[in-house]
Amino acid sequence: MIETERLLLRPPEDGDVDAIFRFVADPEVMRWIGEDGRTGTYADAVGRVERYRRAWEVDGFGHFMVVPKGSGDPIGRVGILVWDPRTWEHGARLELGEAAELELGWTLERAAWGHGFATEAATAVADWAFRELQPTRVISLIRPDNARSLRVAQKLGERYQRDVTVSGTTVQLWALASPA
Repeated sequence: MIETERLLLRPPEDGDVDAIFRFVADPEVMRWIGEDGRTGTYADAVGRVERYRRAWEVDGFGHFMVVPKGSGDPIGRVGILVWDPRTWEHGARLELGEAAELELGWTLERAAWGHGFATEAATAVADWAFRELQPTRVISLIRPDNARSLRVAQKLGERYQRDVTVSGTTVQLWALASPA
């Protein structure tokens, strides 16, 4: 668990499906996520929670649920995804080893936008990742027209590196070097 001024960040639990469903069912949120921005079903939300939990079991890290203090109800997720930079497909760090790129990513339900929660949570997770996982850098893959996420990346101190293609979609690769 990570605690910030306003948030608790914790690994996902089975009871988080409803919170995940709130953002996967929202077309405005999902237009920035995945290959085609398609909304998801309740079953998709169940699958996401299962994948998020499996990442913690396999690699010992993954997505944190973002919970405002005093609410108990998650408003999204911020965490670390593992990518194979040769193919830009998800994988496990255990399998990809040192070749893996660790992506710091965030998705919050629309009602939580504009309050600084993504920046607060992503800063805490980046600090945690550099301390616990010790990568030389973390990256964020962001669609070039996603102004909100680009602002979060800039506030984190990330810098644009280059464009990459993920599942047929061109995204910008932003990176933050380890402070160590």
